[in-house]
Amino acid sequence: MNYKAFKNLLLAITLILPNLLLAQNRVSIIPKPVKEKITSGSFVLNSKTQIKATSDLNNEVEYFIEQLKTSTGIELNSSSSSSSIELKTSRSLENKYGKEAYKLNITQNKITVSGGSKTGIFYGLQTLLQLMPEHVYSRVNIKKEKLSIPCVDILDYPRFGWRGFMLDASRSFQPVEYVKKTLDLMAMHKMNVLHWHLTDDHGWRIEIKSHPELTQVAAFRNQPNYPVKGEVNPYGGYYTQKQIREIIKYAEKLHITIVPEVDLPGHSSALLGAIPEMGCNDVERQDHIQYFRDYPMRNTNFIKHKGSNVVCAGKESVYPIINDILNEIIDLFPSEYIHIGGDEVKKKWWESCPHCQKRAKDEGLKDMDELQAYFIKRLEKMVVNRGRKLIGWDEILRGGLSPTASVMGWRGMKGAEKSIKQGRKTVVASNKGYYIQRNQTENPYHPQGWPRVTTAKHIYEYNPIPEGLTKEQEKLILGIQTSVWTPFMNKNGLWDIAIYPRNCALSEAAWTQRDLKDWNDFESRMKNHLKRLDYKGVSYWRENAKVIGTWDTQDLWDENTILKYDVSNEIKEVGVYFFLGDVKDGAEIIVDRAVILKDGKQIASDKHLGYISKDKNHERIYFIDIQKIDTDAKYELQLKVKGTLGKVSKGEFVVLHP
Repeated sequence: MNYKAFKNLLLAITLILPNLLLAQNRVSIIPKPVKEKITSGSFVLNSKTQIKATSDLNNEVEYFIEQLKTSTGIELNSSSSSSSIELKTSRSLENKYGKEAYKLNITQNKITVSGGSKTGIFYGLQTLLQLMPEHVYSRVNIKKEKLSIPCVDILDYPRFGWRGFMLDASRSFQPVEYVKKTLDLMAMHKMNVLHWHLTDDHGWRIEIKSHPELTQVAAFRNQPNYPVKGEVNPYGGYYTQKQIREIIKYAEKLHITIVPEVDLPGHSSALLGAIPEMGCNDVERQDHIQYFRDYPMRNTNFIKHKGSNVVCAGKESVYPIINDILNEIIDLFPSEYIHIGGDEVKKKWWESCPHCQKRAKDEGLKDMDELQAYFIKRLEKMVVNRGRKLIGWDEILRGGLSPTASVMGWRGMKGAEKSIKQGRKTVVASNKGYYIQRNQTENPYHPQGWPRVTTAKHIYEYNPIPEGLTKEQEKLILGIQTSVWTPFMNKNGLWDIAIYPRNCALSEAAWTQRDLKDWNDFESRMKNHLKRLDYKGVSYWRENAKVIGTWDTQDLWDENTILKYDVSNEIKEVGVYFFLGDVKDGAEIIVDRAVILKDGKQIASDKHLGYISKDKNHERIYFIDIQKIDTDAKYELQLKVKGTLGKVSKGEFVVLHP
């Protein structure tokens, strides 16, 4: 190669390499945009940067400014500046790509975010945040005087209109702050529907003022306190109507719709525990209440109960109560759809119920499927009379269904396919593709989930389009959603482990156009994206277990025993660290708390009773949230433990970390 050719090659490398590095290291947007082009240079954002927008975009501006201020202390300027961020709506974008579409143009002096609507601008700002260094997602102020953002041109719009996630609050109750955290993370991933499962066999989670007994009786259950045998303690909670309104208002700011679900006529043990006369059999109220409270939290087989878990379809008296409940829910939730469940109805109770049999005869119904259809149609009338639409799980198709009702297909793809071919709007929520309470690995340290492994890759690559549909039929698919059922989870960390990173995969499957999806590319981008989740305090699942210490004792441990482990080599990054125990031989131990000390001073802890044995573990994972890191500090893990007196216990403690 001559000198001139070498010089030209060197020049080409000099020009191209920086952009290649930017593309690899900085542009890791989740979900992937339709079109993205890296250009040369970068925009430097600092406190002198001006943000320009019309007053109707105040919500979007305030959201963006608050995120930057919280994490970096940078406060954008409203006066003139040499660099600026401009937000504007675009009718042409809306007409061509829809209201959720956006364009993002970044040059060295200006950032322009154009949206088909306010929602499109909001999503453009989400992408802009992901183009910044990961610490922009920190929950604590990390002093940075400026942020360097690569220059890009992006055009983006979603594949599906319904990009959802179902959070089950009935089986385990999530506090208000966790629901808000969930909404924040949905917005970050451009997901727009929270399907909120508020009632089931395990608990009634929403205040109904016309029937206060629902939360007085059915919001709490007794659960065994395994570390102290023979004791039980109440578990549960509910959302007041004031809290519901607060959460809805918060979701609206994030351009998320909340669709409430009240499960009827099956999965109604909580409802019948509070109002037993709604059941088929006449059972004393106190018997129902006591049964409901004492039934084990994790056992979902309620059908052996003499009062059943199914609302009576025959008694006329049940319908005014349901109408009361639905009216209050509709008054609270502005969503277009109201979800009424309709799944897994144990019709054997109806078969032996004189009220149900009389109703079927009087209405000319040939079987119990048609009785269920009768029940659902009466509920739909209540919903439609209030200007809303009914949606339910795919069993509501049995026995005939009103043509205006919509369906959520969960039993594989068969229910969704049947619904679509009947001409109904349908959400694909397949248990074979999108159920994320299932284990996501064979790793022995993974918390207990439902059998069968469902990985992020499985969710990413799952095809939500039934075979053989016409283009017109495909348009009936509203979208897709994951669902997390929570009988084995009762705390923030465990919910996070189930949801993330699998919801990241769902977000791209729901947003990104089908021909642009690539698992290997997604997996590569997720390496940077997980750092964002670390800063946001998400205890997502990771496989990197490492033994940090063991115990081997024949001594009698008392309640004041403290095990100490130096974890300075493990704690090197911001994020949520998991510590868990594993008995290898001998007796069980009980851990009272886990504490992290930085240079001898406590900075984080998780206090709860964890029961760890060779054959059975209960709440053995301790979550430690590290929000700032000092690489020169000494970090020590301390565990307050006790063992079974007089017995040998050998085991190890493991850390999983960012």
